[in-house]
Amino acid sequence: MLEEALIDAFACRYEPPYWIIEDLLEAGPGPVRTALRGAIEAVSSVAIVGMARDARAESKQMFRNGDPELQTRLYLVARDVAIAVPRRRIAKITRRTPNGHAAPYDHPSLAHVEVDRDGLVPLNSFALDGDALSINGYEFLMLPAVPWANANHWLLQQLGRHALVDAVSVRLNPLLHGPTGALSGHFYRMDVYGRPLDWDRIRNLQSPDHGRWLPGNLSRSSLFTDYAWVPHDDEVDFICEELPPRDEVEERGSRYLHAVYDRRHHRITHLDGAVRVYNADELTSREASHVRNAGKVGTRVKVFRSDHQIDPDVLGDLAQSYFVWNYDVARYFGAPVGAEW
Repeated sequence: MLEEALIDAFACRYEPPYWIIEDLLEAGPGPVRTALRGAIEAVSSVAIVGMARDARAESKQMFRNGDPELQTRLYLVARDVAIAVPRRRIAKITRRTPNGHAAPYDHPSLAHVEVDRDGLVPLNSFALDGDALSINGYEFLMLPAVPWANANHWLLQQLGRHALVDAVSVRLNPLLHGPTGALSGHFYRMDVYGRPLDWDRIRNLQSPDHGRWLPGNLSRSSLFTDYAWVPHDDEVDFICEELPPRDEVEERGSRYLHAVYDRRHHRITHLDGAVRVYNADELTSREASHVRNAGKVGTRVKVFRSDHQIDPDVLGDLAQSYFVWNYDVARYFGAPVGAEW
C-alpha cells in the first residue's frame, strides 16, 4: 500500500510518475524521500521475479540508476502510483459535497470565479499558457477524461484556434495546480486537422446512423468506441463514447462527447464532453449495449460544455482533440490515418 503523502507528491506533478520518481527519491522533500524509500523497499521479491520481460526491458531505458534490481523496484512503484493517482481523481470528482464545490474550487485564487451546477467554470476567466489555465498568480489544469495529465493540450489549442474560448466552460482538475511557472509541461506537439463530414447526409438523416470500433494498434487501450447520429425533428444528436478496458475501470472513466446539430440552420447549438465513471458491474451492463441505447448507467461528470453556436466544420477538430490518441475517431473525422491502423 502506498502512503497517502506519497500519492500526494506525485498527484501534484504534471509529469508521469516514471519520469520523476528518481528526482523525488534523490531531491524531494524529506518525508517524500522517506515514504518513497519505504515503498521501494517494500516491493516483494515475488513481484520482481514475476515482472514481465518487456516491462523489465522498458525499465532499463527509463531510469538513470544502473542497478537492475533498483530499476525494477522503481518501475513497479511508479506503475502503482500511475494507477493510484487517477483513482484518487475519479473518487474526488464523483464524491458529492453537501457544502458547495470541492477542490480545487475552494482555492483563494478562484474566489471570484463562478462555478455552475455541473462544476464548470468559464474558460475565459483564465489566461491560457499551453494547457495551463492561469489566474491570480496560480495555474490550474482542465480535468482530463483519461488518466494522462496532458490529455487536454490539443483540445485547448483547437478551442483557441477556432476562437471558442469565450464560448466554453470547463471543469478543473482537483489534484493538479500550483503557482504560475511551477507546473511544467507545455512541451507536447501533435496537430491533427480533420476534413468536414458529409453534412448534407447528416442534415437529411431519417433514422439513426451508428457504428463501433475496436481499438487499433496506435490507439491507447480501450474496450471499444461507439458513436451514433440520432435525428429528432429539426435536430440531430451526435454521441460518441470510448469505454475503458475492464482492468482499468477503477482508475479510468470513459470519454463521452455529445453534440446537438440544428439541421435547419446548419449549426452546432450544444457541445459537451464528459467522463462517465463505471464500476465493474455497470461497465459489463454498458458493454452489452450501444451508446445510443445505454441510458444513464454510470456517473457522468462534465469536463467542458458550450451552448454557443459553433460552425459544424469545427466539430471534427474538437472531437479529434478530445479523443486524442483514439485513431478510430480521428479517421472517422477525416484525419490522414492509414487504413492499416
